[in-house]
Amino acid sequence: MQDYLNFISNNPVLFSLFFVILAFIIFHEFRNFTQKFTSISPQEAVFLINKDAFILDVREKTELEQGSIKNSKHISYSSFKSSIDSIKKYSNKPTIVYCKSGVRSSSISNILTKNNFDEVYSIKGGFEAWVSENLPVVKS
Repeated sequence: MQDYLNFISNNPVLFSLFFVILAFIIFHEFRNFTQKFTSISPQEAVFLINKDAFILDVREKTELEQGSIKNSKHISYSSFKSSIDSIKKYSNKPTIVYCKSGVRSSSISNILTKNNFDEVYSIKGGFEAWVSENLPVVKS
């Protein structure tokens, strides 16, 4: 036991960093465990799309020039909270949400689950992952 105490007193920065990293790991795992939506790969999204899932694009208008997933409905991230009523009719369908890289879609997925959407999925890696898998894109 004395060896541990000596190590801690001789390496306070290293010991502090260990606990910071441990806290981040616990926080990340807790968040993943308590989230009510599912993160899916682009290939898993294709499977759900073939089963008539609702697809929601939450990228900003400037990002749309790269294309979009066919039959997706666009509501920008910045205006989502004021536009959520326009998609309430899809709350009983599987809902796939995507953005450019997957960060904003996770946030929107949380909002959708809090607004009684039954099945909500967020594409891991977002539209960038979709494109990198060479999946079809439509340009308007």
